[in-house]
Amino acid sequence: MLIPYNTPCVLDIQRAMVQDRLEAPINPVDEVWPNIFIAEKSVAVNKARLKRMGITHILNTAHGTGVYTGESFYAGMNIQYMGIEVDDFADADIAAHFRPTAEFLDEALLTHKGKVLVVSMMGVSRSAVLVASYLMIFQHMTIMEALTSMRKKRAISPNEGFLKQLREFNENLMEEPKHKVEANHRS
Repeated sequence: MLIPYNTPCVLDIQRAMVQDRLEAPINPVDEVWPNIFIAEKSVAVNKARLKRMGITHILNTAHGTGVYTGESFYAGMNIQYMGIEVDDFADADIAAHFRPTAEFLDEALLTHKGKVLVVSMMGVSRSAVLVASYLMIFQHMTIMEALTSMRKKRAISPNEGFLKQLREFNENLMEEPKHKVEANHRS
């Protein structure tokens, strides 16, 4: 018998994230999942550092809204680029980007055996929510598992509006048969 999975409310998600708060200082870049790095703006514009890190793909979650790079910026570096324009405001629609960015990350990791830099201004809100959506879709994690997993590696702090959209996305995913089974195996 399947035990129904109940998505926690946003307040419970926020409490859990505060509970799991990293004691370490905020770093410019952290590996939050194998070969997925979340970074602030300064890392994305440091070509020498990107080369040293072996970055093959960049997902710029603040394209045109603070992190002004693009395909031409990385010309000659053999880096595949995806940029999305979304402001870090609670009412901004980030949910529209969950699947396309998750697919970009999955393809980078599986098809190209790449290393992906996911960047936003500070690397705590937009980038964290989009990596969480990847973990939820392709690693079959719940919202709490995805966020707490990343929280152990980086001081993330998605805005409340993004958490609400991610929570709704979690509920929709849990309606899909493969996610129901996965969530119940962890209960």
